[in-house]
Amino acid sequence: MNYEEFREMMTDRRLADEDIVATTATTTTSTSTTKPWIRGVNLGGWLLMERFITPYQFALTTCHLEGDFCWYPGQINAPPNAELCDVYRCKPVLQPNVFGQIDYPMDEYSLWKSFGNSSENIAVAEQWLNYHLEYFITEDDIIAVKNSGATHVRVPLAHWILQSQEDVTASGMPWIVGKRWQAFQRVVEWSRKHGLQVWPDIHTAPDSQNGFDNSGQQMTVITCKRWSDNPDNVAFSLDVVRNVTKAIADENMQDVVTGFGVVNEPFKDCDREVYLEFIQAGFDVVRQNMGPDAYVYVSDLFQPELFNDGKWWLDPKKYHNTFIDTHYYHVFAETTRAISPRQHIALTCQNEYHKNRNAHKTQGGVSACCFQDPPYNTIPSDGVRHMVGEWSVATDTLPGDMLYKVMESIADSGIAFGLDREISPDRADFLRSFSEAQMVVYEMADKGAGGSWFYWTVKMEGGAFAEWDYLRGVKEGWIPKLPSPDVASVTQFGTCYDIMNRTSDSMSIIHEFPNALDDSDNWQGTALDDDVVVSHGESVLNPAEWRRRNDLINSDNMGWWIAGLVMAVVAIVVSVYRRCRSRGSLKPGYTSLPQSST
Repeated sequence: MNYEEFREMMTDRRLADEDIVATTATTTTSTSTTKPWIRGVNLGGWLLMERFITPYQFALTTCHLEGDFCWYPGQINAPPNAELCDVYRCKPVLQPNVFGQIDYPMDEYSLWKSFGNSSENIAVAEQWLNYHLEYFITEDDIIAVKNSGATHVRVPLAHWILQSQEDVTASGMPWIVGKRWQAFQRVVEWSRKHGLQVWPDIHTAPDSQNGFDNSGQQMTVITCKRWSDNPDNVAFSLDVVRNVTKAIADENMQDVVTGFGVVNEPFKDCDREVYLEFIQAGFDVVRQNMGPDAYVYVSDLFQPELFNDGKWWLDPKKYHNTFIDTHYYHVFAETTRAISPRQHIALTCQNEYHKNRNAHKTQGGVSACCFQDPPYNTIPSDGVRHMVGEWSVATDTLPGDMLYKVMESIADSGIAFGLDREISPDRADFLRSFSEAQMVVYEMADKGAGGSWFYWTVKMEGGAFAEWDYLRGVKEGWIPKLPSPDVASVTQFGTCYDIMNRTSDSMSIIHEFPNALDDSDNWQGTALDDDVVVSHGESVLNPAEWRRRNDLINSDNMGWWIAGLVMAVVAIVVSVYRRCRSRGSLKPGYTSLPQSST
């Protein structure tokens, strides 16, 4: 499909849908703590690889490029009886990355480009990918996810998953296709066998929809414009949605593959009209191929409140089983990496729940969408609802900076930094509270506008990023056993404020990395301007005492302000007095200027 055909199709559909808003049902969806909750886990870093999930996969050596494969100690996707890399014989493959730093490949684009584009090189790269596809996610992982109480898995897919290797190579791109689709077929079969539902999403786009490494290609500029401003890219992405959903239908997967995401995390500067047309077309394609009740979820441009306009996707007949997808993390801004355990939970209770986008332009909370009566937000939409497609309990470590340390360690010694890192009991207690608080808030049981979340991610290699590892959390107890699907998390764990109240606030378990730096230009910067967050929860847990302390602080501050003002006035008076006296005298060594005659 070319761009002209895409726009013509959208015009026809828009004309056909002109009366939707006028006929939208006004019945209210009652809030409930017994509806079927969607609780899922992302299979991140598998069918689309990310370096911080499997750093060893990106730590190429000269041996790997020659097809003489070897693996590292603790490599999570190594086959049985894998041969360890000889660090003296197999030299690291290091080259400048997009930021000019000498580094291993940092994304799929640079990983596959490192192998070269000859047919022999491509065959070697395919082998390296297929080992990962076979051994990173296994049936045992799916069983463990099911036993944890989860109901769904979200599976990120690359936009080239169904292309032939010949077509990819002819396009000039370095992507390696390998056996990605066969791996997806396996996880569908495992999920069918063990009772999980599968919600894939197209995680990448041509020229990158955001510039993040999780789009397949890290860019120096974070933007959606390379995708949204190129009509061919947008049309190509729609064709990917069509081809993948058709393959799902052709292979009779709809009993297990019940939902679909049309594109992941397009950046907030996307051309909004183009994006709205794209997700509408994507919705139509998914429903056409997968059936009229298929779940469809679309990314929120990091601004969920933009979609809460009292009109968008409210018709319950057409837009039932649809979601606007938001992702929440606490590690990508220095302001939140530095806060205390109880403040992390308070931030979840407050900013990630109640807040619309504020003057600081921080991301809106889960209750910023989706309602029939904005800005009051009291009547939940009977059409589109809100879901949190990614979250974790990571708090104090910036992944990108830590990843450089991990990769440097591999290059120097052949062993990833933090490989055997353990989580202390006190930190584990906090992580459990933090996970419970997020589950409660993201389900929005008292609002009725949500009900779905997915943890990022199922497993991690090594210990440097242990807090992102769902199955490790389940095993170690800091991810709780989930309630049955018909029971809200708030019923089992209490309210967010209950959880905050029972959380220890010791800063001894917070280890900010890197050290505090200026994040004033960080687009994800979070303004800590909420009384509950600033007071470490005291304004809710003990409001009278908080007001007394606050009044005392304000009173003390006023006293110091007055004292400072008085001292400044005294200093000025003394200075003027001294200057006046000095006019009649001279410092030693100075002579008088002659007076001019008049």
